[in-house]
Amino acid sequence: MRVWKKFSRRSISEVDTDITLSTSIGILGIKSNRERCNLFAVSPSFTILLEHLLEKTFNYSWYNDRYISDSNPVIIGGCARSGTTLIRVMLDSHKNIYCGPETGLLYTKTINDNKIRNISRQLDIPYDVLVRMKKESKSNIQFIENIFKKLQQDTQKTRWGEKSPMNVLHINRIFKYFPNARFVHMIRDGRDTACSLKHFPNTRVVEGEVIKLDTNNPLNECIQRWVHDVRKGIEWRKDPRYMEVKYEDLVSEPEKTIREVLDFLIEPWDENVLNYHQIQSSSRSKEKIPQNISAQKPIYKSAYGRWKNEFTEEDKTLFKNLAGDLLIELGYEKDNDW
Repeated sequence: MRVWKKFSRRSISEVDTDITLSTSIGILGIKSNRERCNLFAVSPSFTILLEHLLEKTFNYSWYNDRYISDSNPVIIGGCARSGTTLIRVMLDSHKNIYCGPETGLLYTKTINDNKIRNISRQLDIPYDVLVRMKKESKSNIQFIENIFKKLQQDTQKTRWGEKSPMNVLHINRIFKYFPNARFVHMIRDGRDTACSLKHFPNTRVVEGEVIKLDTNNPLNECIQRWVHDVRKGIEWRKDPRYMEVKYEDLVSEPEKTIREVLDFLIEPWDENVLNYHQIQSSSRSKEKIPQNISAQKPIYKSAYGRWKNEFTEEDKTLFKNLAGDLLIELGYEKDNDW
């Protein structure tokens, strides 16, 4: 079913936080009378929704809007397959910045026991430590902040960051609770992004081994996702806390581009950002970034312009109809005559 297909391509952290989508899938995913009788068996999204509601009901005062952080985190977002992991590992290599694996915590609406166990696995923080931190925090926002502060301190850094592609859809929420944050929006040529999304995910890790997958998503959905995510980000162009970085600039002129990013973040130059692939970290293991294993390697340009080899004439026409204007607006083309 189309709705479920869209849902299944999203990360667990995304699924765990989107109650509205979960509800719609819980409803749309049930067709027959037999399925209606087996609601809990066939609709795990309903269980997720129920867990969210119970967590927020019994801990209502903890989920308040009063806590505003004074941290100055580095937040990275952008349409998936746009280079967010690459810039994440580069900035994580800086002497001052911790930026680990994506968590989705900055747009997580509720943090129940299952979510804490997921966080424990993602960030290598003992479960009992997280439970204690939650009890000691005044609100969910402070708890999220304290998690990243702990990771920052454990790595002897002075600033924390978080990279999740879907951050780009929640910039308003991020700036509301973290007004001193700096947001880096990664943008990539939509044609290349669509080619990558079409076959995403293309790997998974099973017992330490990388297994290749044969994924073939509808191209129109991939293009529409790129348009939606990019437009949500560029709405913030007038905000001084927001910066756009093109993937193509990062791979063709890495030093020049990352220097501009560090200037934006008011951080000194550190040669380690260019030598990121030489730095060992558990946050960069294939288990942590199974879909972005190449981000551990030196910068390469083979994915630059891949659409030229993969797009058919029909694909080109489809892209021009759905996203031609945005491609021109971003400066990738002067017109639709390509």
